[in-house]
Amino acid sequence: KNKMGAKKLVLAVVESDYNDYSLAEKNKMGFDATGTGKNKDEGDGMDIDSDDEKEEEDEDEKKVRLTPIRGPVPDAPGHWGSCLRLLDPSNGSSTLDCIEFGENEAAFCCSSVRFHSQGGEALLAVGTVTGMTMHPFNHTTSHIILYKVVGGRKLQLLHRTPVDDGPVLALAHFQGRLLAGIGSTLRLYEMGKRQLLRKCELRGLPTMIKSLQGAGDRAYAGDLMQSMQFIRYDASTNKLILIASDRVPRPITCQELLDMNTIAVGDKFGNISVLRLPRGADARAVDMSGTRALWDSARDDVTPRLETLCNYHVGEIVTGMTRASLVAGGAESLIYVTATGRIGALVPFTSRENVEFYSNLEGCLRKDAPRPTGREPQAYRSYYAPIKHVIDGDLCEMYGKLSFEQQKKIAEKIDRNVGEVIKKLEDTRNALL
Repeated sequence: KNKMGAKKLVLAVVESDYNDYSLAEKNKMGFDATGTGKNKDEGDGMDIDSDDEKEEEDEDEKKVRLTPIRGPVPDAPGHWGSCLRLLDPSNGSSTLDCIEFGENEAAFCCSSVRFHSQGGEALLAVGTVTGMTMHPFNHTTSHIILYKVVGGRKLQLLHRTPVDDGPVLALAHFQGRLLAGIGSTLRLYEMGKRQLLRKCELRGLPTMIKSLQGAGDRAYAGDLMQSMQFIRYDASTNKLILIASDRVPRPITCQELLDMNTIAVGDKFGNISVLRLPRGADARAVDMSGTRALWDSARDDVTPRLETLCNYHVGEIVTGMTRASLVAGGAESLIYVTATGRIGALVPFTSRENVEFYSNLEGCLRKDAPRPTGREPQAYRSYYAPIKHVIDGDLCEMYGKLSFEQQKKIAEKIDRNVGEVIKKLEDTRNALL
């Protein structure tokens, strides 16, 4: 809290760079990351130019000298440079504190967590992996590090918990505890004095847990290769139970929970999908960790499958998504970002009239809109899986670029005039922006 008693909002960011040395290793090599050279007070006796003879540098030269330099490149795989940075969003995202990790240790995830046993104080959990190589995939050790934000400006280390079951790639707050995705194991931790304490775990998930979210008594785990897993926590037996999984092998990159039974996911092939838990699937779930696993594991319907509500091919790797409203009082939309910096949105339709209007408009534009690359729009949006229950907004925006004769022809097909079609497009755009 600040002096006025209001809570200060800070942002924690983990940064990791593969095939790079840590800051400590660079300092040992004598590398100056700022490019400013030696301190002026530390002369070596070899300078022959006096201050009067030096010409003043212009602003461009000063900026070049202050630009960080890449530095030496490691000659062997498994080298990482990583840090944890605390930012102040209210001051231009200025850096409040920065913690550099050790040799070959990389941070891949972080999460705010409030342990009920500690009075609900907000702490920062960071998952790190040491000595990780890509091909072949391997690592040395993993840790979950717990920090405390002191005064909204400084990070204080509480303790480090070693993990030996795989790399820590996902963390999430869950019912006053910490939920961690460690390789193919989902584990629930409680706060301890010297390290985190294991409470329960679920082993045997497909490959590696890439993303995590929690709501109520459910956890939603995104797998690195095998899409989504819906998991329920049974407090009476202290067990994590798998209640549903997706039948389509999607390499998940990000996810966003829409409601308790519905989730939107993005994969590394540039697809956005919306998945839903079938009605009654939670009651049919079988606890595979008990004695029933011996008999029930051979059944095909042992784990219910998620239903695919929507599917849409963006064309770029989706790196993040969230529910948000970009205008005051507006309806929430699903905002997503891609690897190239593109920002897009999926706007939900609330009336049957809008669905029919845009479906008819899209159908007409598939035939009449120009194709710079010669590809059929529907085939492109169905590159990996058929497009389902999503209108191609980029294609609908092409209506305004057609000639007036073509616009009039399309408007007549959908029983509208040109002005009504353009106004409908503008209203939808203004409702979002």
